[in-house]
Amino acid sequence: MQIGCGSDSEREWTLYGFLTYYALLDCGFRLSPSAGTANGVHPVPLGFSRVYVHLPRGFSYEEWIKGLKTGRSFVTTGPMLFATVNGKDPGHAFRSGARATDPPPFTVKGEIVSAERIDKIELVVNGEVIRTLHPTSSRSQAGAIQSGFEETVQIEGSGWIAARCWEDRGQGSVRFAHTAPWFVEVEGRPLRPRREEVEFLVRQVEVEIARSSPLVTSLALEEYRQALSAYQSIARTAK
Repeated sequence: MQIGCGSDSEREWTLYGFLTYYALLDCGFRLSPSAGTANGVHPVPLGFSRVYVHLPRGFSYEEWIKGLKTGRSFVTTGPMLFATVNGKDPGHAFRSGARATDPPPFTVKGEIVSAERIDKIELVVNGEVIRTLHPTSSRSQAGAIQSGFEETVQIEGSGWIAARCWEDRGQGSVRFAHTAPWFVEVEGRPLRPRREEVEFLVRQVEVEIARSSPLVTSLALEEYRQALSAYQSIARTAK
């Protein structure tokens, strides 16, 4: 996996954000994705990117925050991506003991509702796209395009699964949606980050320390140094 600079195109910029997020997940940081418009910084309309949280017991602020932290959610710049793994919402952790022999199958099932036809759906396992789907679609009476999918994947050891989709708008413009991850925990077989991922994170903090040293307080610099130490420790477990 190569984490570039993300400056080539709209899709490359999006992938740069995805790959940075995947590196953090692979390092063991269970971060739920969120979203914000950044209108005024990026040339996008107000309300462009959003995070949606599944609230089976109805809406309240407390339940929304709890659902967001749990990861029962997806982020989007357009398409609505509803998905489950083995019937469970994103954020769920599947656990198995050390004596488990064959890895169990995980069925990723979902539906996408979009304004334009979905170009492709990608299933991501531990930061790598392991399956690309080109779904058949139908138009609803309301005029939306509906695309269903179902696919089975397997994971060796601990890890995570996510789904994402792309809606090509032409002239280099894309819309996307991305689920929060589902986690797989296998006793005695922890997830290990790829070396290039953790080395990327180490370099980013080192660059930030060098850039910020003349500008910020010693307390702020200490936070950077703690982050660097944490990443360097994780690097010793990399594969």
